[in-house]
Amino acid sequence: MSEYKMTRLGDVCTFQGGVNIDRSLLNEDGTEGVPVILHSDIEKGQVSTYYTGDYSKEQLVHNGEYLVSLTDRLSIEPWNGEDALFSHHFCRLCPDTEQLNPLYMAYALSYIFCKLEDDENAGILEDDVSIEDLKETVIPLPSLEEQELIADVLRNAYDLMNLQFEQLDKSEDLVAARFTELFGQVDINDRGWEVKPLGALTERLKSRSLLAKDRVPGEYPYYDSTGIVDSVDEYLFDEDLLLVAKVGSILTSGDAPIARAVHGKIWASDLVHVLRINPDAGVIPEYLEMVINNLDITSSLRGGVMPKLPKSALNELPIPIPPMELQIEYKGFLSTIDEQCEKTAQRINETSQICHSLNQRYFESAISYE
Repeated sequence: MSEYKMTRLGDVCTFQGGVNIDRSLLNEDGTEGVPVILHSDIEKGQVSTYYTGDYSKEQLVHNGEYLVSLTDRLSIEPWNGEDALFSHHFCRLCPDTEQLNPLYMAYALSYIFCKLEDDENAGILEDDVSIEDLKETVIPLPSLEEQELIADVLRNAYDLMNLQFEQLDKSEDLVAARFTELFGQVDINDRGWEVKPLGALTERLKSRSLLAKDRVPGEYPYYDSTGIVDSVDEYLFDEDLLLVAKVGSILTSGDAPIARAVHGKIWASDLVHVLRINPDAGVIPEYLEMVINNLDITSSLRGGVMPKLPKSALNELPIPIPPMELQIEYKGFLSTIDEQCEKTAQRINETSQICHSLNQRYFESAISYE
């Protein structure tokens, strides 16, 4: 891309700042006012807050137009929703379409902004970015035909990666459906199996945290309540175990599983309960993992801002005991899906590298341009 001329964004785009919002005039019931875009609304493409103050129609952003976030994290996103106001934390960026393809612009700026975020010496990001700062940002400017071709290449590359992520999501849905097919609704034990408290099926092992400064990088996964957070050069356990989150918002957020079946050499911090399944328990880790993740543990939690799952409450969780042959069948199914997911994750990594390489090829000249 170095053979293409570089141009100031201010020479090929127009900019419009957002409205200074009087927060006392905001409401969430939607009965009056105009919708107003907050940071959390961009990805959703819908708003939940309304403004009853003064504004002009020229200050409304329309579906498909681009907004640049000027605070927090510098980014550019298309607005995919109804006409709405945008606050002074954003600016609207309108390319001169006789010179600049909108999607090409968005890809170029996304890469440039990401690189600048990573560059501690990038003066443009020392404070909140202004519209004047944006106008001085430079991008490569090939012909419109070439811009369209570049945008099409990147769009297809990112579409491929999104499909691969969707495949992972569908795999999780498939596992959940298969589990329900085999075991029913375990939270209400609709199959009528014998129920035992978790404490009667497991032995609790002692875990220990390592401070970040004391961790030596290595090959063994280091778990806390949210999952693998590091890799270290030593391990505490080398067997089939069940880890259950002990503390943290993960217990109430529903964003991630609180129980994980693990195998082999690992280190577990004291933010998780480490459970060894008794030989005569009649359950396997993979089954227990899904049961606990399907239970409503709200009444078992203690604490307020930082919820905790104490040992006593964990031990009382009711566990239906299905036939072992069903559990083994589920484990085999899960193993097949896990293998497919590992391959998909590898493909995602490869596609991500392709996207990065393409962006670097097309837009890196803007980073080094003086």
